[in-house]
Amino acid sequence: MVKRYLFIFLLVLSFLESIGSVVDSLKYELTKNRKQDTLRVDILNELGYQFWTFDPDQSKEYSSEALELSKSLDYRQGIAFANRSLGVVNWTQGNYEEGLNHLLNALIEYQSLSDTLNIANAMMNTALIYVEQDSYNKAFRYFSEALNTFVLLDKPKRFINTANHIGELFQKQELYDDALNYYRKSLKISDSVNYNYGKATAYLNLGSLYKEMGKLDSALNYSQKAKKIQSASADINGLATTYYTLGTIYFLQSNYLLADENLTEGLRLADQIGSKKLKRDIYWQLSQLKQKVKSYNTALNFLEQYTILNDSLLNAELLKNIIRFENRIELEKKEAEVEKQQYQVTLLEKEARIDKILRYSLIVGFLAALALAYLIWSYQRIKIRKDRELNKSEQELSRMAIENAQLKERDLRQKLEFKNKELTSYTLNFIRKNELLSEVKTGLVELKKSKDDEKPKKLNSLVRLVDSSTNIDRDWSDFKLQFEEVHANFFTALKERYPDLTTNELKLCALLKLNMNLKEAANVLGISPESVKTARYRLRKKLDLGKEHNLAEHIMGIEDSTKP
Repeated sequence: MVKRYLFIFLLVLSFLESIGSVVDSLKYELTKNRKQDTLRVDILNELGYQFWTFDPDQSKEYSSEALELSKSLDYRQGIAFANRSLGVVNWTQGNYEEGLNHLLNALIEYQSLSDTLNIANAMMNTALIYVEQDSYNKAFRYFSEALNTFVLLDKPKRFINTANHIGELFQKQELYDDALNYYRKSLKISDSVNYNYGKATAYLNLGSLYKEMGKLDSALNYSQKAKKIQSASADINGLATTYYTLGTIYFLQSNYLLADENLTEGLRLADQIGSKKLKRDIYWQLSQLKQKVKSYNTALNFLEQYTILNDSLLNAELLKNIIRFENRIELEKKEAEVEKQQYQVTLLEKEARIDKILRYSLIVGFLAALALAYLIWSYQRIKIRKDRELNKSEQELSRMAIENAQLKERDLRQKLEFKNKELTSYTLNFIRKNELLSEVKTGLVELKKSKDDEKPKKLNSLVRLVDSSTNIDRDWSDFKLQFEEVHANFFTALKERYPDLTTNELKLCALLKLNMNLKEAANVLGISPESVKTARYRLRKKLDLGKEHNLAEHIMGIEDSTKP
């Protein structure tokens, strides 16, 4: 355990050394530049920015000096940056009213400077304070506007931070699915751009979320991932919260030894960054922990410290509420001014976009008109030249095309007439065969009544009649082939639409296609007209036709509906 903390300490130390080199350079530049000018303001603001995450008090000192000097110089960019820095520092320390005042001032300055990126930055920071004040609708609106701006400006890191904060907003409202969606989105983009701070924040938020959902193994896994990244980058603010989260998870898992170690380390870091709220929460958790391990005196001590700090925070909150009430009108004026300026900025941006589109449209339109005029002129020249060359050939081609069409039409008409004659011939053949069968039937009846010496002669006659009609199935196949040459798509379309039709029903459909009446169909099929009526009735039901539909018209229209 000692080795682990030693390793973390060395990582933090190495990172602080890298930051220290930057800070030392800035301090050197500040010492070298004694002039009260904008350069000194920029150095002060940069120092305030560098101390944001690990020494809020030092950050506040540099930013306050930068603000005063900027005001004396009327340096609006410096005023805006210093106000934003002070807003964020006060947010980290729980001084929400003071932080909100600074951030609204920053917003007003950035809007007057038309600094789109920093307007979005300040809006995102302002939303953080609205979250702490439970003004969720305002917070979400500010977050959303900032998020959209970061997308338009292609600022993935700012997008990641804002998405994490929106997730925290939803988590605070116990909208866990929405929170999870934003955390995962933040983590995915952090991985794609290799942004460790965003990744660590997403991991920590996921750990906190899964802890609230009771999924302690997942909560522990994500929190440990966050600690690993934060330790390497010396993110003291993040580490303090992560140790607290780990301590509460271990406590819920009844691993009181690890819970104690993480809560103690979290308390040390919370004291280092001056976060009274986090210290209060850790005191409470430690008091509960010590009760569990029966260290009642220590538990009482932590509970007393919790009570003292909580009362202090409540008194401070009461004082802030009084100040907030006294300053509310002023803050509301600033909020209204921010809203007004934001609306004006939005209108100006829209007007600028419209003007830009109009300018581009006019340029494109002018170029398109020139191109069109050139194309028309070129086309006319080519057309006049080709018209002369092609006039005679077009007339000749037209004449030949007409003649070819007439020849094709004549040939098709002749083929159709021939096929129709063949179909008629086959139909008549069917009728004749059925008549022969009728004669056989009559002959059999007479044979039954005739004398014995006449029977052989009559039987031979009947055999000859039967022989002449035995090829009826082959005749049907030949008829079908001839029929399909004239009506190529008929049987295919019929089977696709009605796959359950029998062979006899297909025959009936073919006769209906030839527009045969009841008697003709009966002769071809070798059944009575009444049987044809019954077959037609059954076919109508199978085709699902109502009384208002004509069966023959429906059958005759089937082939036409399949034509391209």
